[in-house]
Amino acid sequence: MSEAQKPISPVFFAHGAPTLAIEDTSASRFLKSFADSRSWPDAILILSAHWETEGLKLSAPGPLRTYHDFRGFPPELHEMSYPARADEDRVDETARLLEDAGYEVELDGDRGLDHGAWVPLSLAFPRANIPVTALSLPDGSTPETVYELGRTVAPLKETGVLIAGSGSTTHNLGDIRPQGSDAPHWARNFDRWLDDGLKAGSIDYFRDLEAVPDFRRNHPTEEHLLPLFFAFGAAGQEARAELLHRSYEYGSISMSYFRFAAEAA
Repeated sequence: MSEAQKPISPVFFAHGAPTLAIEDTSASRFLKSFADSRSWPDAILILSAHWETEGLKLSAPGPLRTYHDFRGFPPELHEMSYPARADEDRVDETARLLEDAGYEVELDGDRGLDHGAWVPLSLAFPRANIPVTALSLPDGSTPETVYELGRTVAPLKETGVLIAGSGSTTHNLGDIRPQGSDAPHWARNFDRWLDDGLKAGSIDYFRDLEAVPDFRRNHPTEEHLLPLFFAFGAAGQEARAELLHRSYEYGSISMSYFRFAAEAA
């Protein structure tokens, strides 16, 4: 097996606010150094919290437009472009795995990459020279269903594909504070609870999110947490999470980055 074909451990990226792409923060510095000590992937498959769809969709082969799915941010963000492409062979390979598992998959040639995908990728892989395939988050998803989605595409990591989920482990935009504020206790406590479950290595830990203290304060809606389980599932059974970085932006937005692998601590 060549260096480029060594298995790539799935990851979870916090994408924060779109301004992550232009601000100098602890999280942006981490992302800029992300690939320094790792083998670069042959391709990337990413599931973002910001592409929720009825049914399951996959980006069609070809250029992926940089989708500026936000308002009220600096003009320079709207001028940014991340000119990635979806490789036909990689898209076909992903679609085949999903269809063989019983999923109905629709190819989408319009959506491109939303900021949950292109912002972290533009920092981690700024040359945009790695093929990217985007996978949607189906309406009505749960930790278990997204975990199974990850398990379905898990063979891709054996062929040099970086499987990534993008979201946030705490995400309450109604309770954000000025940049640089200390994280509230309810956000830090939720992250500690989450860490314990990821270290345990079982999706069963996450079956009743509503019973978790302050769950809805951290996640009024759960779409930003769900991509974490996509990466978790893609790592395979008995996988553990390694926390690569954690900081907080605007007080209550956790910028947590995980690597998932059987050998992870």
